[in-house]
Amino acid sequence: MPRFGGAPKCCACDKSVYMAEELNALGRKWHKLCFKCAGCEKRLTPGMETEHDGKPYCKNCYGKRFGPKGVGGGATAGCLQNTEETSSTSKYKNTNPATNKFAITQQEKCHRCQKTVYAAEKMLVLRKIFHKMCVKCNSCGKTMEAGAVLEHDDEIYCKNCYGKNFGPKGVGFGLSAATLNTGDYAPDS
Repeated sequence: MPRFGGAPKCCACDKSVYMAEELNALGRKWHKLCFKCAGCEKRLTPGMETEHDGKPYCKNCYGKRFGPKGVGGGATAGCLQNTEETSSTSKYKNTNPATNKFAITQQEKCHRCQKTVYAAEKMLVLRKIFHKMCVKCNSCGKTMEAGAVLEHDDEIYCKNCYGKNFGPKGVGFGLSAATLNTGDYAPDS
């Protein structure tokens, strides 16, 4: 607090912080717009920051700068260490060139559109792989849930279309009571 009254100073910009724009974090006062990560300059939420040498850091920057080193170190998978070669040699360096290559595997294809299906959009319906948006009735095009699907000749249908196209035919097998065919038993009027 200043000696002769007035507003306290912001830790970042050293300007006065008034009540409407004040933020208390790390035991000090900040402007809301000045409370940023010292590494990446992203605005921080009070309580979600980490501190090192009196400076606030987001969890990612703190993990990259001050967390454990090596593969998998840091706060998240985005914090993996840089794999560039350095001039120093390590006694643990892998010298087998075959292990540095990635193996490309056969990717799963959608049963409907034949395009690659990634894990986030994968849906298993009747033991076949689909994109979520490709699980549609072959007749009416209605998008369906995995449990509401019926199959005929390797295609999927909603219950209504399956009943219309492949269900039992004849007297009394319409979609509703209005479509019942009473034939010769209808009363004369």
